[in-house]
Amino acid sequence: MKKNIFFLLALLPMLIGCSQDDAASESPAQSPLRFNIYDASTVGNGRRAATEDPTMTTFFELGDKAGLYIVKDGKVVHANVQLTYNNSGFWEAPQKMDASQLAGAQFYAYYPYTTTAQFDASSSTPFATMVKTVQPANNQGAKADYEAADIMVSSACSVGQYNAVSLPLKHQKAMVCMELPNSSYIFDNEGLEPYVLAKAENAKFTLGETAVTPYFDETSQSYRLIIEPNETRNLKVVYVNNDQTQSYEATNLSQVASGQYAKYVIDGGASLVNMTLEVCDFFCSDGRIVKKNATPLPDNVVGVVFKIGTTEAIRNANSCWSHAVVLAVKENTKAKWGNDASPTSAQNAAGWRYWYKDYGLADQNGVTDKSKLDESIMAEEGFETTKAWRAVPEPLTIGGETLDYTTGMNATMNSWIEAYPLPSVTSDWYIPSLVDWRNIEAQLSVVNAQLEAAGGKTLSKDPYWSCNVRGAGSNWCYQIGKTTIADRYYPSGLKDSRLFHFIFAF
Repeated sequence: MKKNIFFLLALLPMLIGCSQDDAASESPAQSPLRFNIYDASTVGNGRRAATEDPTMTTFFELGDKAGLYIVKDGKVVHANVQLTYNNSGFWEAPQKMDASQLAGAQFYAYYPYTTTAQFDASSSTPFATMVKTVQPANNQGAKADYEAADIMVSSACSVGQYNAVSLPLKHQKAMVCMELPNSSYIFDNEGLEPYVLAKAENAKFTLGETAVTPYFDETSQSYRLIIEPNETRNLKVVYVNNDQTQSYEATNLSQVASGQYAKYVIDGGASLVNMTLEVCDFFCSDGRIVKKNATPLPDNVVGVVFKIGTTEAIRNANSCWSHAVVLAVKENTKAKWGNDASPTSAQNAAGWRYWYKDYGLADQNGVTDKSKLDESIMAEEGFETTKAWRAVPEPLTIGGETLDYTTGMNATMNSWIEAYPLPSVTSDWYIPSLVDWRNIEAQLSVVNAQLEAAGGKTLSKDPYWSCNVRGAGSNWCYQIGKTTIADRYYPSGLKDSRLFHFIFAF
């Protein structure tokens, strides 16, 4: 398969923002010092430079810890002070330091903090030994291990205006950033996991002959590995994409010097769509989601979202099917469920009265009188009940008696699935339960408008099949627009022709 590879070397800018001696000529006020430590590839405190690729930029989080050395008259007066990043965007020392007592001092910072830090005040590069000692771990899968390898240090800085000490840090190691194929929707709905349409799986990395584990950054959906500058070994990744094993090898890491990174976008890399998933968004046959107000619509729209979130049974079948339930744009014509009516007395005596219970099916509420149905104990069970129906043997013989209760339903579903195939990221089509139908009707006006916009028809007032059993030879149907239970739920023999309309989850 042809690879589309983009190679980028981004040299971080020279250290900026150090407060120099022009401010030192003024007598410092008797007040505590404030420390501002930040990545040198940002401007000021946390503001990213517009011209910089953010891949290598570090943004600190509440509770992060950095180390501080203070040198005055050639001597270390404060060694390896632990500074903690606070919610004001500054770094706090365990004890406040008075600016007047540190006039003329030079300040040096590094990140992340370690109790084994090394510092040589007599050297022009006082952290050189410590930087050399830090060896990037082979396993950087945990954020702490990745950050420990990505050591950053500052040069000498002095007290500036308002008793602030600004300490820009520079990365000392090098980094490889790899984007493998990944097409995902990132939802800002609370509690809704990303919807992954396609993604490289089982990625295995080796640096030379050594197995390594990069850190996976969720925001950019990229793998990051800290390496030594001018690394002579090659980094190879082997992964599975669309059921095919593929690989790529980065062979030019020797060009990546200290403070630089190499970025590889492999087979298109990460294609991330950030959005809010809403009722009435459209779903396409290739798995793409199109917003509800999009114009023009793609030709391959197959469904309209009518409910956000799915059921426990659906998520248990596949944890990825957690996002929404979708109604088909097109409607099937009327068809039978089966070819036989309720069993006769003789057939009941042969074992047909409650035949469905042996196949994981249950009569809705245990009643046949629609006026006695209780909506409060109904379940949203279309997925698992359809699956149970599809597992019934065909033909089915019990006690020497053969009846057909499934051929119509199976034939209708089979032809529908063939005509409107769905990607593997969905549950595939199933028949709504009565509760599924209630969920659809709750969004009726907007759903009808979307069905028409996508080339379908508004939902009918005629009865629709549900997958809920009423008895040995009948199911419950659902009628839209009825205000009472007695009118809403319509008993129908399985040999009657009723409307089919399918749904699926993703």
